[in-house]
Amino acid sequence: MKILLLGSNGMLGSDCNAVLSKEFEVIAPDKNELDIIRWDVVIEKMQEIAPDIVLNCAAFTDVDACETEHFTVRKINVEGPRNLAQGCARFNCKLIHISSDYVFSGLKTIPQPYFEDDPMSPISAYGKSKMESEVAVRENVGNYIIIRSAWLYGHHGKNFITSIVRQAMADKKKPLSVVNDQYGSPTWTHRLALQIREFVKTDARGTYHATSEGYCTRYEYACRILERLKIKRTVVPLSLKEITEGARRPSNCILENRLLKKLNIALMPEWEKDLDTYLEAYGKEYVKQAKAGKL
Repeated sequence: MKILLLGSNGMLGSDCNAVLSKEFEVIAPDKNELDIIRWDVVIEKMQEIAPDIVLNCAAFTDVDACETEHFTVRKINVEGPRNLAQGCARFNCKLIHISSDYVFSGLKTIPQPYFEDDPMSPISAYGKSKMESEVAVRENVGNYIIIRSAWLYGHHGKNFITSIVRQAMADKKKPLSVVNDQYGSPTWTHRLALQIREFVKTDARGTYHATSEGYCTRYEYACRILERLKIKRTVVPLSLKEITEGARRPSNCILENRLLKKLNIALMPEWEKDLDTYLEAYGKEYVKQAKAGKL
């Protein structure tokens, strides 16, 4: 099976490339080789490569920057997936597209999770662009899988973990303020890549949620990171209402993997288990980099 992977230099894309390449033929062009916002290039390259599956991990993911970079966000997050969907329809291949928990408002009473068929109602420009990306996929190709995930962390990019370690090591006397009323499921990109591999092996179609099981607040997430890495630092709970700059964040980011479990291919463990494994592998390296001012 031949897989065309877009966004292979990103945090999730890097892990997908590593995982899928062990079992399938993966073609992973960079942006200069295949720019998804150029319809003619997408069609030309897809005809040349003739993939069985197109996996789109490419996206503009800076949530705050999305509030002002409207043109770029629309090009990458909406027009790009539409081009890929049209290419997949033309050349009869499946599109696997990565979406986000931010397509929801986050107003559901916690701990009620969001299900795959809940109505989308984003409250940020990023969330709106991901909602529109889903619509673009559904309207242009029949053979698709949309995977919504959330709170991703991985070794090939900046993320919440690297941010917390960097801040914690910068000034140990200054309290670390972390939001304590936003709930979600920290999800390791390597684990999500393994889950995507299982999707590749099925004939499934439609929209699925794939996050780690269980949930926590950002504050609880940060405290576990610092505890596991033995970093002594005062952490102060903060409310979303106290953050006045940047994009609005949904307070409830909990996704239920209902349809994934129904397929009987769910690989997602409790969030604490994967986080502990990840920190055991990379935590000391992060602390060392933070001390050297390189994180």
